[in-house]
Amino acid sequence: MPVREELKVPVLGQPLRPLPFAPVPENARQYAVPMADGVRLATDVYLPGRGTRWPTLLARLPYDKAGDECFGPHMARWFTERGYAVVLQDVRGKLRSGGELAPFESETADGYHTLDWVSAQSWCDGAVGMFGDSYYGFTQWAAAASRHPVLRAIAPRVSTADFRYMLDRQGVFPLEVVAYWALETWVDEALYPYEGKLDWTVRPLARIVPKALGGPEPVGLNDWATRHFPAAATVPVRGDIPALHLGGFADFLLPGQLDTWRRACAAGGARQYLLLDATDHGWTTLRKPGRPYRDPLSSEATLQRFLEGYIGPLLPFFDHYLRNSTDYLTAPVRWRLTAGSPWQEDDQWPPKASRPITWTLTGRLAGGDGVLRLGPETTRSSASWTHDPADPVPSRIHPYYPLIEPLDERDIHVRADVLSFTTEPLLRRLDLAGPARASVSMSSDSDTAHLVATLCDVRPDGSTHRIVDGAVHIRSPWPARVNVDLGDAGYRLYPGHRLRLTLASSAFPRYAIHPGTDADPWTARQTEPRQNSIALGGADGAYFTCYAINGLEQKQ
Repeated sequence: MPVREELKVPVLGQPLRPLPFAPVPENARQYAVPMADGVRLATDVYLPGRGTRWPTLLARLPYDKAGDECFGPHMARWFTERGYAVVLQDVRGKLRSGGELAPFESETADGYHTLDWVSAQSWCDGAVGMFGDSYYGFTQWAAAASRHPVLRAIAPRVSTADFRYMLDRQGVFPLEVVAYWALETWVDEALYPYEGKLDWTVRPLARIVPKALGGPEPVGLNDWATRHFPAAATVPVRGDIPALHLGGFADFLLPGQLDTWRRACAAGGARQYLLLDATDHGWTTLRKPGRPYRDPLSSEATLQRFLEGYIGPLLPFFDHYLRNSTDYLTAPVRWRLTAGSPWQEDDQWPPKASRPITWTLTGRLAGGDGVLRLGPETTRSSASWTHDPADPVPSRIHPYYPLIEPLDERDIHVRADVLSFTTEPLLRRLDLAGPARASVSMSSDSDTAHLVATLCDVRPDGSTHRIVDGAVHIRSPWPARVNVDLGDAGYRLYPGHRLRLTLASSAFPRYAIHPGTDADPWTARQTEPRQNSIALGGADGAYFTCYAINGLEQKQ
């Protein structure tokens, strides 16, 4: 995956062309499964080599069931070798399936009728589970909401039952990830390449994706960008169906995943299992510095190792709930902060041993960093910066896969429009495990403003890497007290490393740019620089809180 050069994305001379459909493997049985309204959905069935009836695993996705992007045929082979029938289906309006393209709208009803069809097949033994990531984790919750009795268990990964968590961050539109998703997935029945294909200099922001496509607008994108979310983007969460919730600490959907897990636990009725790993949205693991990334498809051996870590945890879960063949004695919550380290267990998240630790934002900002200091600061001061929408603070991480090629952000933090607050070097290991939040009293010479907070690991060599971030839209009257939710951090910092919190009014194209006017960021053409400031010290001073398991007695 290429390194992005800030905002220097080449302008395309020709509109994007759709990607070809992947060929359906010869060992897949192809069906056109009828829905209630007569629309037929393309469905591939993979059966084990021995036996006649099996428990069945279903995935319903918009990303080409036969393609490599989601490892569909590879996962089907892995599961059939272990005695499961596997059913992969293109959702309505996508790839080979019929019907109108309408994200979210038909997933509950189509899930019900697909389960009905699966359970009626001679090769299905009557026990069905569902699995899959992201949107096809959402289709699991939608199918569960239909309450079809054949569905026994689900295993949604990097997903949520409420996709508003992807479409909004406290009033700020997550531009890059949603633009990529809309471009790739929600234009028509095809998929489109998105990597490096968008010209982020186009204004208004609403024209970026249509320009790449030569005119068409993805279904839903304008509504999502202006906070008109469809009711179907959130579905009821059942607590009476066993679920294995698999999340990644570097995944942008983790806040929604944890909300769904908590709602399922509160609803009660069946065990809910939470597995949190040091991974991103593509299940790329956090690696030690200098260790190269290996594409899972680079070799058969690499693919098999990836699948063991990727879907291996699902096997004992489904063996228990679909086959009743094994006990499932797994703890309700498992997590690890580094790849290869032992799994830790608890019955809650954050773990019982995790405690909140609060740092005060203080220090002189002219000529150097501000300071993250344990304990209060009584001396009052302030810090200010100019937000120029024509020259926004760049974002450098990949929206989906930040762990494929983690990039150093230290040069961003020395910009005049970025406030940076850093701890002294840590004296011992610090394990972050739980929610992170920045509380700030902010003022602006505009009626509204954006505030972006980013938590980073500063290594002894000075290289700086993002851990979590958050953004919030703030309105006058000023000063306005605001809490920026950075989500849940799961990260290990070693002795000699430092924590850094940065504050700015942009991170582009990760978040839509505040134009400095009253216009909607999505449609604004004119921009105006604005002066923003925060209070430091005293009762109104800024502070940062996160949860940690050890290292709480750090001396600052």
